Amino acid sequence: MKRVKAALLGDPVSHSLSPRLFERIGRRLKTAVAYDAIRVGPGDLDCAVAFLRRGKYAGFNVTIPLKESIISQLDALTPEARAIGAVNAVKLGRRAVGHNTDAAGFRDALLETGFSPAKRPALVFGAGGAARAVGYALGLCGASRVRFCARSAPRARQTARDLGKAFPKTRFSAGQAVSAPLWVNATPLGMKGFPQRSPAPKGLGGCELAFDLVYGRKTPFLKQARASGSETVDGLSMLAYQALRAWEFWFKPLPAPRRRALKTAIIRGLP
Repeated sequence: MKRVKAALLGDPVSHSLSPRLFERIGRRLKTAVAYDAIRVGPGDLDCAVAFLRRGKYAGFNVTIPLKESIISQLDALTPEARAIGAVNAVKLGRRAVGHNTDAAGFRDALLETGFSPAKRPALVFGAGGAARAVGYALGLCGASRVRFCARSAPRARQTARDLGKAFPKTRFSAGQAVSAPLWVNATPLGMKGFPQRSPAPKGLGGCELAFDLVYGRKTPFLKQARASGSETVDGLSMLAYQALRAWEFWFKPLPAPRRRALKTAIIRGLP
């Protein structure tokens, strides 16, 4: 059986399901996977990358707060990572190449719900790497407008400007939350170790679908949306899809039906 090593860098990582997901992916694809979750802060990122390169790791994933700072450690970026300005998967070899599978993972999981964002507005809470990936996916899907609502107004405006260049047919903006049929929480609020509150202001009303990138928890964001009559979905399917997309980036592409079947199999029984 083929054996590979991979890892997750970020902080926090102790809660992550990624080691279990990649072990399950490997088992179904007849590959023994040693996957390490390594707690790394921005100040230790260069040492961590050097360690993984010396250790003959096939690649690694990156989570908060490193999705943007990792770029300075890499030799090249894929077009998706360059447009998004954030990386969550790195392939190691002669060069360290950064990619973003969050966008494809979000798109896979969103369309699976039956909700189509084409020619419709969306409201995204956050302006970091995850929010940029969500905006990129919505641009690919042909959303009419995407509004970023974030604690840092300058960062939200920059995110909107950057994505507007990539998708001129979608109107990207930043500012206070406005009504939209799709809400997406791309902040860490509700995640273990972060404040347990919703980024959506009270009185915003409801939406057709509220998508929280946080997984495995009944977050305040999902509770707020559900109380207003909205359909809700957490980030578990997105997590699985982005993991599968990372596997494909490191090794070889999977047919779409195989990817969907694997997603269903690897999340079975998980929180």
